[in-house]
Amino acid sequence: MLMSGEFQRRFLPLVVLLLPPFLLAGCATMSPDPPPAQPEVSRIYDPVAGFAADPPPNGEGQVQLADTGEVARLRLVRHYAAASGRECREVRVTRRSGEQMRLFCRAGTGWIEARPLLSQPMGRP
Repeated sequence: MLMSGEFQRRFLPLVVLLLPPFLLAGCATMSPDPPPAQPEVSRIYDPVAGFAADPPPNGEGQVQLADTGEVARLRLVRHYAAASGRECREVRVTRRSGEQMRLFCRAGTGWIEARPLLSQPMGRP
């Protein structure tokens, strides 16, 4: 059986050599939380999003829709600052099959389509 002094003389240098890497490994796992993920803003492939991002001065234009190839008339209906603080723009898309309202909000340096809070405008009773 090892005596206390003999134990320290034999194993203390080994403990001193092995302990620091374990302590440093513990510090590496205590890094701050990563920032929350932002929605990925990719290049503008949707011509309606491109219109919303940079509407002409009169707020109207025409684009060829990417999914159908159909030419649609666009009109900037309104722009506002959302409760989140982001700038948002609502665009009316008119095509042969009817009208559609689409909402786009600024995300970083680009624009993403957002879900409208109301599907139909509320009228007075």
